[in-house]
Amino acid sequence: MNISTKLSLLVGLLLCVGSYASYAGVSEGQELYDGYCQVCHGGIGEGQTMGKPLNDSVAKNLSDDELIAVITGGRSGTGMAAWGSSFSEQEILDVAAYVRVLQGGTGLSTVDANATVSNDPAVLAGEQLFNGAAGCVTCHSYRDQGGNVGPSLDGTAARLGEDGLLQALSNPSATIAAGYQAKIVEQQDGSIVRGRFRNDSELAVQIQSADGSRWVTYFKERVKSISDADESLMPETYPGLGASDQENLLAFLNSL
Repeated sequence: MNISTKLSLLVGLLLCVGSYASYAGVSEGQELYDGYCQVCHGGIGEGQTMGKPLNDSVAKNLSDDELIAVITGGRSGTGMAAWGSSFSEQEILDVAAYVRVLQGGTGLSTVDANATVSNDPAVLAGEQLFNGAAGCVTCHSYRDQGGNVGPSLDGTAARLGEDGLLQALSNPSATIAAGYQAKIVEQQDGSIVRGRFRNDSELAVQIQSADGSRWVTYFKERVKSISDADESLMPETYPGLGASDQENLLAFLNSL
């Protein structure tokens, strides 16, 4: 059986499942990619000796279903491993979504046709504000759209409740979600880098770039200082909005 036939079969199996029942998480996909994929494909998909670039025209021209099929079943005759037995279906969707971000997109384009935003005018106005003037989408994602510097907001209102959501919007530094705390790095030239961190060890710490596309390693002996940031990376945008905009943004977040 040739590669094309195998790919067609895998795509067919995926399509039999129907539209994806849950949205792929870009942030979750980045964690998996950084842990398992970047060693071959590079931190930003540029490719390495063991793996092809993910941001070239060949990879970009794959449909979402073809991309998912390659991640699931691998590619015979190449070094591309099959991850279908190691990752859950949701994790494969997450990784595929992050690959699309590396390619300059916002995630997978195939979503559940029945999962739509409310037609409530306040919800629609809030979504427009979220994606526009308020700039929330730069850092946060919902329904596989947006950034990955902050947590995905799908289901946030249900998890936090009305009071918790209002506090998170009004005073982001009061409670910072686990995994989204920040550190401040002062470099030898006096410049300051502030961002979400991971892999903090005696030797180094990794800081996420401002656009969320990559993680940069800072060796502690090569910088002046590294300290914990007391404040959230999230700006206090909500308190500066007018009453109508606040109500619309809340309506939108409560709809997720």
